[in-house]
Amino acid sequence: MDSRVNERRRRMLLTAALHVVSHGIAVSYCLMTLHQPHRSLMLAAYGCGMASGLVGLWAAQKVSTKASGYRISFTILLITLVVATLGAYWDGGAASPAAVGFVTTAVFVASHTPRLPLMTGLAALTVGTYLAVAATGRPAPPGHVFLYVAAMVVLISVCSAQARILARQRSQLRSLAELDPLTGALNRRGLAEFTKHLFRSGCRPGPSLLCLDLDDFKLVNDRLGHAAGDRLLQRTVAATREVLRAGDAIARVGGDEFVVVLVDADDVTARTVLTRIDAAVRPDAPVSIGSATAPQDGNTLETLMQVADQRLYRMKLEHRPTAGPPPQDRPDLLPSRPDALGVRTAGQRPGWSPG
Repeated sequence: MDSRVNERRRRMLLTAALHVVSHGIAVSYCLMTLHQPHRSLMLAAYGCGMASGLVGLWAAQKVSTKASGYRISFTILLITLVVATLGAYWDGGAASPAAVGFVTTAVFVASHTPRLPLMTGLAALTVGTYLAVAATGRPAPPGHVFLYVAAMVVLISVCSAQARILARQRSQLRSLAELDPLTGALNRRGLAEFTKHLFRSGCRPGPSLLCLDLDDFKLVNDRLGHAAGDRLLQRTVAATREVLRAGDAIARVGGDEFVVVLVDADDVTARTVLTRIDAAVRPDAPVSIGSATAPQDGNTLETLMQVADQRLYRMKLEHRPTAGPPPQDRPDLLPSRPDALGVRTAGQRPGWSPG
């Protein structure tokens, strides 16, 4: 199962559980103060809040897309805000103990709303609703409303900043886990994550896979040094990306072994791209490339890689009798050239079309 879906479900479960607990505490408060007015109305409202949290716990186990998760969380949040407003109003206004529901709602908004504009709007709605209760309910002591609003603003700012720091760190850790640090290409884990959605609903013509292997790469390391070999690998990735569309990907799966994934590409398109990659990489080093296309060559990533690797090996055998040794004096491999070695991780040029 997708790790990101699991993480999304865990966050939704936590959010829904916190809503259940907070409304459960509010129900306990009502039961402890049954002699005061409006307790039956408050119990009904907080019971609805608990029910929405329980529905969220159930829905969190079913959610699979980010959009559906946002819709469920947003609905629960709005229900909680309505319940907090009614509870505070019936309990005596902005200075009542039930008004703490606005504070917990503000924390939820800041911690679990990913987009800053949406978070700002929901935070403003929460503070504005509290101010409406203060204006229409029982008068609060001087300075009470000001301190409540100031506390909510501070909590929203701190929780929002912390949530965004954690989200950025998770994104960085995910990138480190899925990218090759030398070339910026996907690693084996990143390749598996990128391709598993391509095989879920059956194979249309494509995807196609290309397996690339630099001929006699070991001699480059032996004669020019490992730094030159590293630069050659970086240039291979950069040159290959210039040929690919933005939706395609390249992964480094071994020392000088790469896999290119062509989304929605048939075998004719795969051969066209193979020729263009060969032309782009060959000025730096001779390369052998094998291709495989779903569904005729297989319906899984492993099968396509095996077929493409077998064809690569046959091509390498064909190259071997005529392939000369790698150049011994390549001044462009020795110094670092930012224009040639820079690896594009974004804004890739979607440059090719079949034929």
